[in-house]
This record gives sequence, structure tokens and C-alpha cells, in this order.
Amino acid sequence: MRVFTCLAFLLAASAANAETYTTVVNRDSKTVTVTGPNTTAVTTQVSRTSNGATYSTTVTRNNGGYQPMGASGYHPMGH
Repeated sequence: MRVFTCLAFLLAASAANAETYTTVVNRDSKTVTVTGPNTTAVTTQVSRTSNGATYSTTVTRNNGGYQPMGASGYHPMGH
């Protein structure tokens, strides 16, 4: 029972910090677009042969990209 309680707590904590991602598959243009809060990734099929396929992925950052110290940046104590 403790294991289930622990897993439930971890799931709830993960859901609190969950981010929303949207995936759009376009079979006609052979692309997959994944959009998140800070990034958009587009994967396109470039070529296809009987042995396999070649894909190209482009990643674009939105909203200034990743900011590990927050929007205001790093401020050491006392400064």
C-alpha cells in the first residue's frame, strides 16, 4: 500500500508541473509538428526508398528559450 501511496504522490506532483504539448500529424505533406510552451519541432520526410526513409527535423525556440535561473536571471545573495 505504501508503494501505491508513493506513486500517487509522485504522479500528483508531476501533474502539478505538467506542460502542455500539441502534436499535429499531416499525412499529405508528410510532417509531424510538436508544439510546447517554449519550443516547436517539425519533422519532415525528405525521401523514401525500399530500404527506409530519411527525415529532417527543425527545432525552433519560442519565448526566449530555456531560462534555468528564471526570467529575472541570476542574482547572488547580497547583490
